[in-house]
Formats: sequence, structure tokens, C-alpha cells
Amino acid sequence: MNDRMRIRVLLLRVLVLSLLATLGARLWVLQVLDGDHYRRVAETNRVREVVTPATRGMILDDRGQPLVRNRTSLVISVNRSATDRQDDQGKAVLARLAGVIGTPADELTRRIRFCTAQVKPPCWNGSPYQPVPVAKDVSPQQALAVIEHPDRFPGVSADLQAVREYQHGSLAAHELGYLAPVTQDQLDKQGDEKGYHLNSLIGVAGLENTYDDELRGADGVERLEVDRFGRVAGTASTTAPVSGDHLVLNLDLGVQQATEQALQDTINQLGGGNRTASAVVLDVRTGGGVAMASLPSYNPSVFVGGVSEQDYRALSDPANGIPLLSRAYQGSGAAGSTFKVVSTAVAMQNLGAKGDQHFDCAPTLQIGDQVFHNFDGESAGPITLHQALVISCDVIFDQFAYDSWLADGGLRNGRGPYSPPKEYFVRMAEAMGFGKATGLDLPGEAEGSVVDRAGAKAIWEDLKDSYCRRAKNGYPEEHDPVKAERFRKYAAEACVDGYLYNAGAATQFAIGQGQYLSLSPLQLATAYAAIANGGTLWKPSLAKAAVAPDGRVVRTFQPRKAGTLPVSPENLAYIRAGLRGVTSEGGGTATGIFGDWPSNIVPIAAKTGTAEVEGKGDTSWFASFAPADDPRFAVVVTIPDSGTGAEYAAPVAKRIYQAIYGVGQPAAMPGGKAPTTLPKINRDGTIAATSAADPFASVGTVVAAPVSAPG
Repeated sequence: MNDRMRIRVLLLRVLVLSLLATLGARLWVLQVLDGDHYRRVAETNRVREVVTPATRGMILDDRGQPLVRNRTSLVISVNRSATDRQDDQGKAVLARLAGVIGTPADELTRRIRFCTAQVKPPCWNGSPYQPVPVAKDVSPQQALAVIEHPDRFPGVSADLQAVREYQHGSLAAHELGYLAPVTQDQLDKQGDEKGYHLNSLIGVAGLENTYDDELRGADGVERLEVDRFGRVAGTASTTAPVSGDHLVLNLDLGVQQATEQALQDTINQLGGGNRTASAVVLDVRTGGGVAMASLPSYNPSVFVGGVSEQDYRALSDPANGIPLLSRAYQGSGAAGSTFKVVSTAVAMQNLGAKGDQHFDCAPTLQIGDQVFHNFDGESAGPITLHQALVISCDVIFDQFAYDSWLADGGLRNGRGPYSPPKEYFVRMAEAMGFGKATGLDLPGEAEGSVVDRAGAKAIWEDLKDSYCRRAKNGYPEEHDPVKAERFRKYAAEACVDGYLYNAGAATQFAIGQGQYLSLSPLQLATAYAAIANGGTLWKPSLAKAAVAPDGRVVRTFQPRKAGTLPVSPENLAYIRAGLRGVTSEGGGTATGIFGDWPSNIVPIAAKTGTAEVEGKGDTSWFASFAPADDPRFAVVVTIPDSGTGAEYAAPVAKRIYQAIYGVGQPAAMPGGKAPTTLPKINRDGTIAATSAADPFASVGTVVAAPVSAPG
């Protein structure tokens, strides 16, 4: 062997030894250093989980009446771990089952296949070892056909399972919410933390979503040992399911029913169709949500077992009024004259106006080339701010806003420098809670908008290019040439100087109109509740407590303070007195509705509002609280595309108060107070009955015909 060959052999030996050393080191790492880790992985690889869903907690009203509960349903399921081992993979069994439950065999095949990135519903997103439900609410005869013939239906079972029941249909649907299967993204991000499994149902809307952790409980898990062929060889461990807690609400079933019925009757009176309406009832002392309604609504039961694409499109269709959207807290708009409580507070707190001072309620006010009118051009002469609230005089508040705008520098486009603007009206609106979420314990709350000078400029900078294009190209999609030209002229002006906060916008803001103010019924209700209770702005809450199935109180949800109104107690008392006059004094915009109301027992403080909307009918508003001398409840109603506040919203609020206090009917809130104690849930899960005397039962039925009045 020559030298060259010796070198090659040596190199080959080194290479072989290196490979052997590397393999040995790797084996040592796998078997010794990481041995425990891979042992656990191997153990897991031969263990499969079968999940038993926990019984979800009920949702109860303030007196313990179930709003959402569970019911038993006869369910037929197919166990794929059994059918897949059959010679034909269960095709014959599915064909026989199809004849029993009246579902095509092809449909059953689709339901039991496993979901993947390529396979979309209908499919099974749960464990391969979990029986797949293929038919719910089957008849006893259908269930017996399966149970009594196991030889004909191997791998098929029929048993009782709990399903969610919304026993009052669409009542409070937006607040209660619904369930849906957990998504893969949720599993990946929160699966371990939340205890989700492949077939978990979780809350995706309303209270079902917000309090999902409390309601869901903990699923039971049976860990099955399987061999390399996937056959079950034994049970590794079993964990029993733990039922979820019950959620007790501030919401009252009787008040909610009365609220929704009054809204529906008014919509029917207006001609039905896809009209919308909403209302909010709050406890002014805690912010508790006593009732919250929005029409059109939907029945959450449509989501039980999975909503069809056709149904979901219908629930999201603007042509149907978007039933999934709650106008009570997810919608916003101009509030009309109900906003004048803000302007009154500004006049007295910031601008030096006195309670006994008189101001001219002239029929019109001209600012530049714009003329602002009172309702129907009415004139009341010199009156106090108290009377201005009672009769809803626009011009007085327009004048305050214009003077304040001038004091802030007007357009502020001349030679400066200018001191920072005080913008009293904007700042007071923000202090009342407008322009930001109230903190309601429901997802998707609208913030509305309160736009100041800086905000107006920022909006213009975002929209300037659009304004300028419209100024050049116009609005060809608008069929009315007069409207199209008016829109084009507005765009041309906005293109040049749309950043300016003009006097017209400032005066409109003070009477709850214009492009720079938008608020939800819930926001307005929280503001009126704060005026009623002496200045405390509460975060509204529907939940009161979480109670374990055995009756033990797990958690109480205490009132949450959001702020304090920057208005003196004396000025708040003055505003409250003015609002009381709206329903009880001569010329009051709501006296036609409340003229026969038992004011000596339950005085009502209120403000009507009529908001103008481009291209549609007026939006009717009514904001109120009662009793005026010892406030307990705030009620706000809004009905778009209808008429004045006194015509439509006020009668709805009146019916809500009738239900609360039992005027001519049994009282939903006996004694005019919300329950101070939690309903008693017995250890067996039953709920103790509650009852109370009705102190207003002797008051006669009160019905007044709607009358036209200023907003």
C-alpha cells in the first residue's frame, strides 16, 4: 500500500469515527438528556381525549327568573372510531340511519368528516374519538329505533344532552348573546389558558361572551389509551365536568318585556317594515341596566347547533334593519333637544347665567347667512332657562353657543396668536360621558363622537382629497339634481376651508344637532342618570352576581364609578326642576302625554328631542328619570325616521313607567325599587319563588293620545 492509499484509509477511518461519535452523542441526548421529554411525548401520542362538556350556567334576571337555561335534547351521534373499522367504513350504517332520521346519507357523511383547512363546515371539529352529533331533538321513536337495534346501528348512539335554551325567544337577544364553536385561532392562543377543547362552545356575543369564563365551567376529560392502530386499549384518567356558575342580572324580565312590546307596537303604528327603535332603562343609583332593547331583534336559538349562512346573511342585512346590531349601545346619532341639559349646565356653570335671569326666546336667530329657528318659528319672549327647558326654546341656546364661539376666537383664521379655546360645550359633553364608551359589560359598544376644533381639522385633513374630487366630479349617483348640486357646493366649500370650526356648527352642537355630535341611547341614559343622582356618572352594568349551582355567591359585581359631573349641586337641582316642568307645567313639550299621569305619586322629569336627519324623517327622542323628587330609574327612548319626541318616543317611555310602577297593571318593580338582595338558588339548583306587594295597583289606567309638540 503506497502513501497515497494510506492517507485515504486514514481519512476514511477518521470520518467513520466522527460519524459514530456524532450518532452516539445524539443517541445520548435523545435517550438520557431529553429522555423524559420524549417519553412524555410518546405517552401523549398514545393517549386520546374524549371531552364531556360541562353544563353551562343559567342567566337569570334580578328576581331569579331564567332568561337563558339548558334543556335536555335527544341526540343521535355517530362514533367514527367504531364505524371506520367496519368493512365499508360505516356506509351501510349511515344509509340505515338516514332512513330513520330523515336526513340524506351524503349529508350525514359530510357532518361526520373531520374539519381541515380544505374541508369546511358541515364537518366535525372535535376529537376523532368523540361521538359526532348528527341529529338533535329527535323523537323518542327515532331514538328507540337506534337503541333497540344495536346490531343494525353499530357505532351509533342515542342519549340525552344539554343544549342552550333561550326560552323567551328574541327577548333581550342583543344583551344575552349566543354561543358558537371555538375557532382554531382561539384554540391556539387561549386553549391552554381557558381550557378550550376542539368541540368547545363559547360565547361570541352579549353576556354569553363577556362572562363566558363564569358561565362555561370546566369540561370533563376522559383520557383513552390507544394502540398504534388507533384502537382503544384502556382508560388513563377521568376528570368529571364542573358546572358553570349562574349569572344574576340587574335586568328585570317584566320591564324588558314591557319595553320591547311598547317599541314594537310603535313600530307597527309607523307601518312596520325594517324600521328601528331602541330604549334603555338604568338604575340611577348604581348604573345597573334594568332593561335594554333594540328592534329589530333576533332569536339566539338560531345559533344553537350552528347558524346557516342564509340565516346569518339575513341577520346582517341592512334591508332587514341589521337585526344583529343593537341600536341601544352599538348605534349613535344626533340627540336633538335632549342635549339641552348639557347646554344649560354650560350656561350656568361656565357662562355666568343665573336661574332667575331672562333671555329672549325670539322666533329666529341669524348668524352670518344662516337663520336658526325655534320649532315652528314660535316665540316666547324673555324667559328663564327653566322655561327654556320646559318649552324647548332653541334660540336661547343657539345664542349662548354663538357667544361662546366668538369668545374662543370665532373661525380663528386671522392674525394670531390666540389663547387656547375653552370650548365649554364640547368639554361639558365629554364630562357627561359622550364621545367615549360608557364601560358597559357587553362587547362592541359604540363610542359616538364629540368633535372639537382640533378634531374637526384632523377630520378635514383625512377627507380633503375626497372633498376636492367631489367638488370637481359632483355626485352622479344622486338622482335628485337639486340635492346633487347642494352636495357638490358643500364639497367645494369643504375642499377650501373645511378645517374651520364655523359658527353654524357650534350653534347646532348646542341643540344636539350637526355633524360634530353623535351619541348612543345608553350614553344619554348614563348622563341623565348622573343629573338625577346628583352628579355621579356610573359605568352601566347588566351583571349583578355570579352564583354557584349550589347557591353559593361566587362573585358580586359592584357599581363602577366613571366620573363626577363638573356642575354644582345647585345647578343640577335647577336642571332637574326644569325637566320636571316638561311633563307637568303649562307649555311643557310632554304635558300632552303625561297630563293624566299620577304626578302626585310618581313625578316624571324629562326632555323631548327631535333630531333632523338628511333624507329621512325626524328621529324621536325622550330622555327622563323618575320619581323626579327621589330618582330611581332613567328611561331613554329613540325611534328614528318617525317624528317629534313627544309624538312617538314619549308614549313608549310612559308605557315603560306604567310597567315599572304598576299604573293600571301589576308592577314589574313593586315599590318602585329594584331588588336589593340576590334571588335564592337552592342546593339542588332550583330557584326560590319571589313575590312582593304592589302599592300602585289602585292607580287607574293612564292612556293619552300622542300630540304634536316641539322637541
